[in-house]
Amino acid sequence: MYNFSLDKASLWILLFMFSVLEISAQENPPIPIEVEVRTSRNLNFGSFTAGNSGGNVTVSYDDQRTVDGDIFELNVGEPVSAALFDVYANPGTIIQIEDMGPFTLTNNNTSFPIKLYINSFSTGQRTFVTWEPSAQTPNEVFVGGTLSIPADNSGNLPGMYNGTFTLNFIHQ
Repeated sequence: MYNFSLDKASLWILLFMFSVLEISAQENPPIPIEVEVRTSRNLNFGSFTAGNSGGNVTVSYDDQRTVDGDIFELNVGEPVSAALFDVYANPGTIIQIEDMGPFTLTNNNTSFPIKLYINSFSTGQRTFVTWEPSAQTPNEVFVGGTLSIPADNSGNLPGMYNGTFTLNFIHQ
């Protein structure tokens, strides 16, 4: 049989050793994912005129306007521009852009609607990974779209058209 005895000093040393050791049963939770999206610039198709056959006006994510069908570009008024969204998120966050369209644009003079389709992203696709090294630096996402001008509009289109479009930025 062994005789085991501790003096007071040894007991305090053992208690001190066990009190400074950190014991954890689970790992820390991941860094919270917070995504903030701010609109920095609106989508603008500029000025154009449409004949009776209709057609499409497209603005790409890099501000290039193209037309097809019976559409004629005019170089007056507001400049053509893609929409610009500043996405603030932790580096490496996976984000998917969900398009809620098509969208209808109207003007105050007529009830003749024009359809807007969102179809051009500077990220190359609707799912991307944030690339900026800090959550305080915006990831710039440029977005373009197409206006579909219906045929047989019989001159009912003149005026300035306005509307909104909704994109959901979903983080994973």
